[in-house]
Amino acid sequence: MTTANKLVGLFVLGLVASLPLAISCGGGQPEAVTPAGPTPPTPPTSPTPPTEAPTNPPPTTPPPATTGPVAGGTLAWKDMNHDQRLDFMKTTVMPKMKAEFAAYDGKKFANITCRTCHGEGAKDGTFKMPNPKLMPKIGNDMPSFEKLMKDRPDAVKFMSTKVVPDMAQMLGQDPYDPKTGKGFGCHACHTAPDK
Repeated sequence: MTTANKLVGLFVLGLVASLPLAISCGGGQPEAVTPAGPTPPTPPTSPTPPTEAPTNPPPTTPPPATTGPVAGGTLAWKDMNHDQRLDFMKTTVMPKMKAEFAAYDGKKFANITCRTCHGEGAKDGTFKMPNPKLMPKIGNDMPSFEKLMKDRPDAVKFMSTKVVPDMAQMLGQDPYDPKTGKGFGCHACHTAPDK
């Protein structure tokens, strides 16, 4: 064997002998190439929930009262003095009722005042209710509820579905219940017709 052949044989033998070492060390394998460009954003991590409740939780707003204390206030209507009632009527009841009556009949109820419901009681400062002059007349007749239902169904519907429940809520009372005969109803403002 020639020297050149011996050298080639040693070279091949060395190459074969070093192959397992090269493979186990990662030799001969291409390195991973990171693509060029912006790196993707890291997803946000959610905050760790607190382990204890806060010592001062934020205040909550209670729902409007339907009975008991007057909605938006601290006193029930029955517990208010005269001045508190006047203020409540001016700042709460009057704006709400003006809007409701104007939506029902803007022409007829264009100029609602305290006298619209309280009559002369608004002038002399008594504001006594029910008001005998408030009952709508049909001709010279003070109508029964049945006659009103027949002759003025829109008015009865408006009063029973808007005015009575809203006034009851503002005054902190339950609406009238025909089964029990109790609660805020028509005769809180209107006198009953003579039979």
